[in-house]
Amino acid sequence: MFKKFLLLTFAAGMLMAEIVWQPSYKVAQAEAKKENKPMMVLLVSHTCRWCRRLENRTLENPEVAAFVRKHFVPVIVYREDRNFPDFITSSMVPTTFFLTPEGKNIIKPVVGYWEPMDYMTDLKMAAKKFKKRQAPR
Repeated sequence: MFKKFLLLTFAAGMLMAEIVWQPSYKVAQAEAKKENKPMMVLLVSHTCRWCRRLENRTLENPEVAAFVRKHFVPVIVYREDRNFPDFITSSMVPTTFFLTPEGKNIIKPVVGYWEPMDYMTDLKMAAKKFKKRQAPR
């Protein structure tokens, strides 16, 4: 019985660690406006090994995933699909954009693969700058 409990607890923890990606920029933007959250737009390619590494190592890190779920509306867009605004562009993938619900950059885009704790630095900076923009003056 105890083994079943541990297995269920572990499985639930793994599910909670996942980022639920919005595959549509427009839907993510509407959600960001409704929830008054910034968007984290991940530009990737279907054939990019560094994109897979960022997704499978950095973004599946429980601390990173929890922070993203709490502070951002995450959306993943594929360079080949072109189903996102033209201003989301980069000569390299992966590239992460931190945007207001209106589509304005919060911080400069983060290009390339980053280890989880290095990536957390940018996540925290973007969340903090977004909150400062929202604060009454």
